[in-house]
Amino acid sequence: MADQFFLPYLAGFPPFSGLGFIQRAKDGTTIINKTEKIVVIENTAVEEAIKKISSSVVAVQAVANKKIIKEGTGFIVFSDGLVITTADLISQRADYLVFRENSSSTARVVKKDLKNNLALLKINETNLPVVSLANLSELFLGERIVLIGAQVLPLLEKTTGEVRENKFYRFINIGTIRGIQEEIIFLNLDEESFLANGGPLVNIKGEVIGLNLVNQNGLVNTVPVTKIKELID
Repeated sequence: MADQFFLPYLAGFPPFSGLGFIQRAKDGTTIINKTEKIVVIENTAVEEAIKKISSSVVAVQAVANKKIIKEGTGFIVFSDGLVITTADLISQRADYLVFRENSSSTARVVKKDLKNNLALLKINETNLPVVSLANLSELFLGERIVLIGAQVLPLLEKTTGEVRENKFYRFINIGTIRGIQEEIIFLNLDEESFLANGGPLVNIKGEVIGLNLVNQNGLVNTVPVTKIKELID
């Protein structure tokens, strides 16, 4: 009753005519479901962030004697084939394979930072899609974040049991930043696979804010993007 009759009536008399909400009532303007609209916009932004970075995310395998001894995730930081991952995946007696969508390449170790648990690999490919690195100072509490991992599953022939092809796929986990202390980022995540170890943590813009360190129990730590920049510089 107030919206339809009383407020429009008051809009004809000063000083009520100068009040915005009364004037909107006179004009018949109504704002509904504003909160729902914000949620939809945020979800769309998360989807766009995933699309922006997904082609730069790779699966990494350490292989010895034709057996996978370690596996995890990495991401491309330079278009000429430089891939960053966790030093946990590096073993002196292993060869390395890097998998992308519909392709795989052997890799060599270029550089290791054992203090920060980082490693830089090189594959012989060019014109590759690369990630964007964020500015850590722009992070804020409660910011939506996306953890991305990659995995390769062998598809077997039913008759012979031999590997027919390797199926590459990515997986994600969405959470929020619950704390920032100097260069340490604390996360809220529901669950995670250890195969995301070495993968990127990205903000809602699709920029890398850190590298994920995931143990066998699914506990996640993050190497901040500042340490990644120091390694590749």
